[in-house]
Amino acid sequence: MKVLADEKFQVVKYSDDLVLMKKIAARDESAMSEIYSRHAGPLTGFAKRCLAHEADADDIVHETMMEVWRRPERFEGRSSLKSWMFAIARFKSYDRNRKSGRTVLSDMEDSRVCEDALPSDALAASQDASRVRAAMNTLSEPHRRALHLSFFEDMTYKEIAEVEGCPVGTIKTRILHAKRKMITVLGQMEA
Repeated sequence: MKVLADEKFQVVKYSDDLVLMKKIAARDESAMSEIYSRHAGPLTGFAKRCLAHEADADDIVHETMMEVWRRPERFEGRSSLKSWMFAIARFKSYDRNRKSGRTVLSDMEDSRVCEDALPSDALAASQDASRVRAAMNTLSEPHRRALHLSFFEDMTYKEIAEVEGCPVGTIKTRILHAKRKMITVLGQMEA
């Protein structure tokens, strides 16, 4: 059986996460520090999209990391560590929103423009980012999350399904419908 370079990298990364989780179960703080440095940034971005107030994202990341530290045995290795942690963050975010009676007002991260870009390029990129944000806001929350996890967090359909707690087919359908709606809305903005 031939293993593609990408698949090989995923296998190595996955087995490395398993080793780190075993070390965390043995109360190795350096392993927890490694997990934190690898996953805190993407978790923060994800939590910001799940919460009504972005300021709560750091708390959700902290609570997620504490869950990993307190209960590493809950990670069974059936999914990637990343998708398991995103699922924890998702549930904690929803719980926070539910308890406070907030509704989620998700939005895409602000676009960053290269410092070397010409002013006309920067203006065009800013306008494009505004159109994409506006188009993303027309999507339902499940469609927006699936699209974000796929494109911005580079998760596979299987990982997204694990985070969302639904079948892979549902995720494929959500992403397909989200892409179609984005194309339609962006096309209408151009007209």
